[in-house]
Amino acid sequence: MSEQNSIFSYPQTRKSDQVDNYHGVTVADPYRWLEDLDSEETASWVEAQNAVTFGYLNQISGKETIKQRLTQLWDYEKYGIPFKQGNRYFYFKN
Repeated sequence: MSEQNSIFSYPQTRKSDQVDNYHGVTVADPYRWLEDLDSEETASWVEAQNAVTFGYLNQISGKETIKQRLTQLWDYEKYGIPFKQGNRYFYFKN
């Protein structure tokens, strides 16, 4: 474990014994349960991970300055690639 990782207290992530067989090749998929976006267990896992992430991000000084600069760089008129639907052409614009 690196020094950076030791400052975080990550929640435990359950491993299942899910195994699939693809054309004779056995592939373990212990985190398949995380793909169920409607599961309360998945929602709880995401919430716990977000608590760790935002706990760290909220301590970073100068975030507002960075946000303002990125907004300044990205805040310009943009047009999407035109596409045809039926007999008409459309594009997205911010």
